[in-house]
Amino acid sequence: MSGQKEKASLCKSKITKILIKKLKGLYDLEIDFDKPLTAIMGVNGIGKSTVLHALACAFQPDRNGDDHKFPEYFPPNTDATWRDSKFDVEMEIYEQEETKIKRETYEKQKDRWAPRYKKRPMRNVYYIGINTCVPDIEKEKLKGKVQYKTKVKDDKISDKIIEDAAYIMNKDYKTLMENNSRNRSYLGLETKSNLKYSSLSMGTGEQRTIRILKSVYVAETYSLILIDEIDLLMHVSSLKKLIERLHSIAEKRHLQIIFTTHSLVVDSMKDYLDIRYLENMPSKAGVNKTLVYPNISQDLIYNLTGEVKKPIHIYVEDELAKGIIKSVVSRLQMSSKVEVLTYGAATNAFTLAAGMILKKENVENCLIVLDGDCYKSEEERLKQIEKSISGTEVDIEEKRRKALDIIEMFNLPDSTPPEKFLHTCLLECEENEKDEIIKAALEINAVKDSHEWIENIRRRVGESEEIIARRIVSIVSKMEGWDMYIMPIENWLKERIEL
Repeated sequence: MSGQKEKASLCKSKITKILIKKLKGLYDLEIDFDKPLTAIMGVNGIGKSTVLHALACAFQPDRNGDDHKFPEYFPPNTDATWRDSKFDVEMEIYEQEETKIKRETYEKQKDRWAPRYKKRPMRNVYYIGINTCVPDIEKEKLKGKVQYKTKVKDDKISDKIIEDAAYIMNKDYKTLMENNSRNRSYLGLETKSNLKYSSLSMGTGEQRTIRILKSVYVAETYSLILIDEIDLLMHVSSLKKLIERLHSIAEKRHLQIIFTTHSLVVDSMKDYLDIRYLENMPSKAGVNKTLVYPNISQDLIYNLTGEVKKPIHIYVEDELAKGIIKSVVSRLQMSSKVEVLTYGAATNAFTLAAGMILKKENVENCLIVLDGDCYKSEEERLKQIEKSISGTEVDIEEKRRKALDIIEMFNLPDSTPPEKFLHTCLLECEENEKDEIIKAALEINAVKDSHEWIENIRRRVGESEEIIARRIVSIVSKMEGWDMYIMPIENWLKERIEL
């Protein structure tokens, strides 16, 4: 009886972290899971699907979940036995009014994975793989008419699925149906205009959307939903609506949803999800490590996957900081030499610096700029860099020092948030009361997060963040205190003016 109680409690859980020592091409990787939805991003072949496969096999189902085992995704073969693979999963387990922390270790020992299947924690897991993107018509070898009997799905779950699908796909769906033919079953839809069709004639995006919605509605509370390549076959507008609905369902039903994607649209949906962008260190660097960037910006994604040709690279947190740096660059007449890119959340600064050092890149002309309102002390910055550059190598301290050397910050008075500093400067400016952007900026006296200042102005005036930042900087750069504010960056640039 006690065993049954323990199993039931384990089902009410949440994965808080996965720590991969070695698994396929992933090394020394740590991913935190905070929000109900997490998007895992990275270039092709980085190991996004590997993370999902590991989590799918980490549990045994309770009641109705999928039943996945390691050989399904990690089959021993001539080139790989998966020996020495090892990862940990950290979970919060909810038992009555008490929350416990449990860490389970999974590893390939000789010919078996440990722990054995029956000893793995119980949780209902639903895995939606890329195979669900194959349209039903392409699975069939049809030579004649397909006969099937139609059953109208009029239960509450089907009603919710059809309502959400109509919203996501912008279609006038009325009814969800089940079409049964011999040993096969096909999805069916009926529109409000009485058009009926099965999945044999259905758009692949519609087909997959309904299957995803069915999984999240059928899943028991506290289930884990894993979706590989959620953006496949999805229009951007539909994908955004799907993520919105998944977030709402996950919160109501205590679901945890983790998906992989290549779509940059998720960068605009940080209210709904966390982003984890993976980057592997090349083997030629002599370091086996996979870095993870939270809340990565589109600029940084481009830089990691594309090519930046200007000799000097400066990375900043957001569009406002980008506008500030560009004004300094322009004043020094170095625009043709300097590329300014955003990296998103402040924590990304340290991961980015660590990646450069671990890959043994030439960082002489690279600078990563913090706004200056957090990680102000050297001790705080060192603590952050230690998370990304870990280990016991003899040169570990030298690597950390080199990483910290390429991180600089604006010289803020009394560590004032940059937005507040700029706001104060604007208040002292009398000649711009008629300027629409400046007027909007002055009307915003308080924000939940200082980084929302520009976004609030954008919503008020309808201009892009770039234009707003440029206008604010053009005024503030003439004010007293500006030269002191930008001095660390300006001095760094002056040393490279001859490049």
